[in-house]
Amino acid sequence: MAVPATLREPTLRHRLVEVTLDLLEERGLEGLTLRQIARKAGVSHGAPLRHFRSLSDLRAEVAGHGFKLLSEAMAAAGNELAPGAGPLARLRAGAGAYVECGVAHPALFALMFRPELLDLSNRYFGEQGPGTFESVVHQVRAAQDGGWHPEGDTRELAGAIWAAVHGLATLWAQGAFHGVVPDASLEGAVTTLLDFVTSESPGGGTP
Repeated sequence: MAVPATLREPTLRHRLVEVTLDLLEERGLEGLTLRQIARKAGVSHGAPLRHFRSLSDLRAEVAGHGFKLLSEAMAAAGNELAPGAGPLARLRAGAGAYVECGVAHPALFALMFRPELLDLSNRYFGEQGPGTFESVVHQVRAAQDGGWHPEGDTRELAGAIWAAVHGLATLWAQGAFHGVVPDASLEGAVTTLLDFVTSESPGGGTP
């Protein structure tokens, strides 16, 4: 996995996060242990615990970097739109980027949304995690101000969109989507989903 810019400082703490990101991609969430992380980092088995309180603390730090990666991907998708694109187009672009990011990093996504595996008091996780959903809330509010479901509860609408796109990302990454829709493309599946969840009604069109 490409090393985030914030991890390029030559400190052991950052090295441990980098190694954990690599192990997630190589072995998945089930293969993540402090012993394996220490071995890959080339340090003693006890070294990680001098920088993180526990494995769950280290996992939370890594999840925080996952949320930062996701937020940046969603923001970049919106910035790539043509000038004058409306708020609903930005919402759709961000949702599409969410799915693509989840499919590209399935093990990292699996960790990010498993609170029972994370030390939620980790500072970096606390800084990055909530902000991702709040950006969706902000985009939904802007779309409502533009006339899309103006009377709806903003956070409920944001939660429904989040659940839909996260579900598609998870099903696609696990291969389950192709089990029932074998000829689907990811781009087509994302478009169909967004046409549905951003319409005025289940049978309506996008405003």
